[in-house]
Amino acid sequence: MDGFGFLLSLVCFVMLLFAFNKMSRLDTRIAQLKLVVGALTDELLKLRQPEALKPEAPKEAAPVATPAKPAKRSNWKSTPAPALKSEKIAEEPPPSAPQILTAPEPSKPAAFVRDMEQALASRWFVWIGGVAIAIGGLLFVKYAYDNGLISPALQIFLGLVLAAALMFMGDRLHRKAAPDDYVPAAVSAAGLSTAFASIYAAYALYGLVSPSTAFVGLGLVGLGALALSFRQGPLIAALGLLGSYATPTMISSPDPNGWSFFPYLLIIMAASFGVLRKRSWWWLGYAAIAGSALWSLLWLGGPFEAADTFPLGLFAIAFAAISIFGILGRDVLKAETGSLLNPVGMSHALRIGSVGVAAGALVLAAVVFRTAHAQDALTLFFLGMLMIAGLSWFKQGDTAAAPAAALLSLLVLMGWERASFIEWAMDERGFWTSMLGGDAVAYLRWMLRACVGFTAIGLVGVFMKRPPVAWAALAAGSALLFITGAWARVDSLISDRAWAFAGVGAAIVLLVVIWVRRNQLREHEDNLASGILAVGAAGLLVFTADRMLDGVWLTIAMAAIVAVYAYATRLLDVRLMGPVAAAIGSLTALRLFVSRELWEDDRTLPLGQHWPLYGYGIPIVLFYMAARWLKTTGHLRSAAALEGITLGLAISLISLEVRVLIGGGLTNDDPQLLEIATHILTWLGAAYGLIYRQQIFSSFISLWGARILIVISCAAILFLSLGALNPVVNEEPVPGTVVFNALLLAYLAPVFLLGLIASKLAALDWEKLRPAAGMLALVLAMAYVTLETKRVFQGRLMMASSLTEAESYAYSAVWLLSALALFIVGIRLGRQYIRYAGLGVMVLVVLKVFLWDMSGLEGLYQIGSFLGLGASLVGIGWLYQKFVQKPAAGIPA
Repeated sequence: MDGFGFLLSLVCFVMLLFAFNKMSRLDTRIAQLKLVVGALTDELLKLRQPEALKPEAPKEAAPVATPAKPAKRSNWKSTPAPALKSEKIAEEPPPSAPQILTAPEPSKPAAFVRDMEQALASRWFVWIGGVAIAIGGLLFVKYAYDNGLISPALQIFLGLVLAAALMFMGDRLHRKAAPDDYVPAAVSAAGLSTAFASIYAAYALYGLVSPSTAFVGLGLVGLGALALSFRQGPLIAALGLLGSYATPTMISSPDPNGWSFFPYLLIIMAASFGVLRKRSWWWLGYAAIAGSALWSLLWLGGPFEAADTFPLGLFAIAFAAISIFGILGRDVLKAETGSLLNPVGMSHALRIGSVGVAAGALVLAAVVFRTAHAQDALTLFFLGMLMIAGLSWFKQGDTAAAPAAALLSLLVLMGWERASFIEWAMDERGFWTSMLGGDAVAYLRWMLRACVGFTAIGLVGVFMKRPPVAWAALAAGSALLFITGAWARVDSLISDRAWAFAGVGAAIVLLVVIWVRRNQLREHEDNLASGILAVGAAGLLVFTADRMLDGVWLTIAMAAIVAVYAYATRLLDVRLMGPVAAAIGSLTALRLFVSRELWEDDRTLPLGQHWPLYGYGIPIVLFYMAARWLKTTGHLRSAAALEGITLGLAISLISLEVRVLIGGGLTNDDPQLLEIATHILTWLGAAYGLIYRQQIFSSFISLWGARILIVISCAAILFLSLGALNPVVNEEPVPGTVVFNALLLAYLAPVFLLGLIASKLAALDWEKLRPAAGMLALVLAMAYVTLETKRVFQGRLMMASSLTEAESYAYSAVWLLSALALFIVGIRLGRQYIRYAGLGVMVLVVLKVFLWDMSGLEGLYQIGSFLGLGASLVGIGWLYQKFVQKPAAGIPA
């Protein structure tokens, strides 16, 4: 009797679960009804109030003729007249008047106790009683069998008779019961449980019936429960659905057959949705879908064979169709049921149908993978996807069903295991290679069929359906993703020229559709649809260029696509054209900067290592023209993006040419001082040019381009020129002669550019950084004077540890002359900060003379240091008093 115990426990649990659910819903309804009854009682009491107790309206006195007087204006408000005597009497009823007594409002604890009493007596006890009846009947049969009172066959017969009697009694009671009476449903549920247990016992315990007979019997009981739920409520429906789906677990078949099993599940689905057409028990729909999908997946993981492909696939399509049309029929396609793009706003029927369609699609995909992409499974799968596209076509309003079907199709086909196999080794270009599998040809055929089919449906939808956005996404996405996906798996199956032909053909089709619809771009949705088609065409054009070209020529082709899209904005008012051009321009620049294949010493290219002259130069020209075209058509943000890319490429072009001319080639060792100095001068010059442009025409690119270049240049000066690449630090020889050498470009030349930039920092809103720029220029100038002095004494190879007395004295002399020069320039230009710089250098000289020269120098060098310092200090004082300090008032100068 273990099967009896399991079944009884399951039945008890379900009955109690639904009892609690029903109780909570009825409690809410009772509370609402109490509020309505209370309001109606108040209205009834007002209507029954005696007329004598109502306040009488005061009688109006007859008007008395008075002589007319001119009205006087007054700012005082009129005071109300005193209350009439009759009003005072009406406010308080006389003692003899009958008083209406109202019942006191019941207290909340008393109401709570009464509700609990009603719940226990009319609901809980009824359900528990029904369970007790079912258990008692089964225990009686068990007792009779254990004591040899009845045979197994008679035991089963009595159980079925008891079940029929209980269901008959429940139905009779339901006819005479009140709507909120739970007794009939409890009695019928007890009868259904007894019927389930009796049939199962006849098969599993006593072997009186065959598995097929028991299976049919249990299924009929479940379907009968669903039919009976029309009359007796949701508990009967839940019990019938649970019993129907639990039947296959209780009845095992030695030779399971999909053609007999899945029609059984389909009947349960149809019966459940037949109930939903009359009853709003939405949980029943979700439960039926979940049970069918779960059994389908269990079958795939268990007894599935190749012969089960058709019954399982057809079942998945059928139960998806029942889910979407089973409740409302074709009315579910109306706009009133909601949009598939707004799950929250869907009606219950559309939401349940969408869940069922999604579950059916996933079952079809699982069948495809289970059969290793067999042709029959793929045929059924795409039949289902075609039906989903049809659903999207006929559904009124926004829908995403067709694009979702296309995306699922792409994922299923891309998961085709035997199409190709990845070879974990890099080819000569640094890419992973793939090896064709046995199903490569079949894979390509299915991918191209799906591409043509979904693209055609999307393009037709663009012309015929409203709104056209989802259909444009279907067409553009299918054309791009299916072609590139096929190439990613089986690229070596056909030639690059064939792939390019497929890509450019699809791109031309999309662009032709945009041109045909050029007069329908005023509305936002039409314009957006054309923009989505333009995005797909751009991706296909880039794919085509990648198949036909390589290296720097691919970069130039991508830049040409940018120019074409930018010029197209002058012919077509498609808002996404500009952003597409900017995106492809960014991709082109990224390719120039990071692509490995471009950074090779390829001497076969025209101009050899000077290929950046056209590899960067042609994109610079094309991007500049594209930016101007976009600006004239109102695509200001896209134009600004291309301007920034143009600026970055121009600076990169100059830097690369400097590297080739000075460093010896693009692939040479790390850059040295002369090359870095040239780069810094280039960046500072470009920054000054952008600042000048910012003063004339303010733009985002000029502002931030100048700021970024200044920051990069200053960082390179501090960490490279003055740090790692300093000839004294790395002890590398300085190229050039005594006067014209790398020190001139690395330390002196940037001083003048920093001075020019500091004078115009207001255009960048960086006035506060002007002292910092001046300080950096002073450091560079003093570094040049010092290093040039060391170059004179030590030659090309300079070492910090080597220092003669003459060289030390020379430092004092040149620093002193530098301080005097700065002070004189500051006086002539009237710039206080330049004079301060001269004074700062003079302080440095004083410290050196007193702290170093006094101990390190001897003889004439020591005497000369002090004499020169003294003369200079006196001279600076005289210059300051004569040209800087103003004479006091009243004292002649």
